[in-house]
Amino acid sequence: KKKKTFLVDRLKVVKDSLGERERKAAIGQTVDLKLKDLFGTQQSLSQFKGRIVILNFWATFCLPCREEMPDLAKIQNEYAALGVQVIGASTDEVSDRPKILKFIKETKVNFPIWMGATTADMSRFGLGGALPGTVVIDKTGKIVKVISGIVKAEDLRKDVTGMLQMAESNVEIVEPKPTETIARKEPKKSASKVSIVPS
Repeated sequence: KKKKTFLVDRLKVVKDSLGERERKAAIGQTVDLKLKDLFGTQQSLSQFKGRIVILNFWATFCLPCREEMPDLAKIQNEYAALGVQVIGASTDEVSDRPKILKFIKETKVNFPIWMGATTADMSRFGLGGALPGTVVIDKTGKIVKVISGIVKAEDLRKDVTGMLQMAESNVEIVEPKPTETIARKEPKKSASKVSIVPS
């Protein structure tokens, strides 16, 4: 039999991957997340409506996660006063709290850490199961960006700055209405020889 040889110079992807479809489906959605913080208190993403949230999924065993933590801490420092909140959702179990605390100390994390996130949680945010993964959520609670892998700090800064500028331009400035003056009859002043001095 003769063998045929084909030379391929270009491949074309005709259908998005499952991860890409999940990412696209998550954009514009409002997804809540409820996890315990380091003190065992139940926290909810919905309590941060009105703020821009950078939700980062990570784990103590994840080397790329360790690499991006200083950038996320810097972003927290730079933008917190402007209504931006970074939240770390660790996929480590609640029972791994000592490992999480050690990781936080070593990487100088300065934002809230929640524990017990799952791959199912990550999938709801359009991330799939690979760590690290980051989601940017606008002030109304809608997902605006899904980042699989290490965040690029400069890109994230541009995204956040753009969202802040857009929010600022959408603020409606209401001019106060001129107040109507009401004619009042002034009481007659009586001549007094007493000086009134405030005490």
